[in-house]
Amino acid sequence: MFKNFGWVILFCTIIIGMLILYECKKHSRKSDSAKASFWAREARANTVRRKDISNLNYINIPDSVIPSDISDDEINEYRTTLLNLQARKILNLSGLTNTDLKEKYGVANLSALSEYDENYITLVNIIARCGARLIEIGNCSLAAVILEYGISIGTDVSRNYYMLAELYRKDNNITGINSLIESADKLDSIMKAPILSKLNEIKAAVS
Repeated sequence: MFKNFGWVILFCTIIIGMLILYECKKHSRKSDSAKASFWAREARANTVRRKDISNLNYINIPDSVIPSDISDDEINEYRTTLLNLQARKILNLSGLTNTDLKEKYGVANLSALSEYDENYITLVNIIARCGARLIEIGNCSLAAVILEYGISIGTDVSRNYYMLAELYRKDNNITGINSLIESADKLDSIMKAPILSKLNEIKAAVS
């Protein structure tokens, strides 16, 4: 009986080993196929000619969101950065890979587009930091204006949403919070879910 049981264990071990080997090979084939597909797409993207990018949805920085007449060293630094960015081209290219950009606009435009996207990343981070500092020094009205601008240009910086939602909560502005939830729901970002969760918590504190 025990001898037969030993053979059963051996047989099951062999079967399990074969199944594991099969799954590993299948995964390897899928991985190889995905790599081949990626490199084929990348090769095609590298042949796309330059396209006109002059009519893309460039972001402008209005004077109204650049703090002035505020005696604060940190705010002055943010103002300088915003003024510098105001003279540059800015694009929100979130969610697009380099391959996507080359396919859509041509490989020759990749460097410029990457620069414009970096300008956007700098902008949304400065907006959030500037808003936070304005709240710290008690200028909540200007903070709201600047943070609302961040939302309007599609930021996915979570604290931009949270700080503005807290300002709305203090004013019992449920409409403002609902608007933030609608904006966050349109995000194509890994931050979408946590932002929505936090905004709904803040909303519940008002309702």
